Amino acid sequence: MKLIPIGSKQIAFVRYDDESSQMLIQYHTGQTFTCSGVNPDQYQLLLQSPNRYDLIMKLTGDKSDLPPQP
Repeated sequence: MKLIPIGSKQIAFVRYDDESSQMLIQYHTGQTFTCSGVNPDQYQLLLQSPNRYDLIMKLTGDKSDLPPQP
């Protein structure tokens, strides 16, 4: 798995597993949210994005599925 620092007050980092096409979002609270079906092209976009937090919100679709923010 590859760790991607996010630089957000809510999200500490994202782990991406290209074998399972899953992205695990690790919150500063300790909560983890798993997104399935994330393809390598989307991962590359995340690596190159100047605003990774916004891109994560787009990739995860409906924000109501994410854990509540403190």
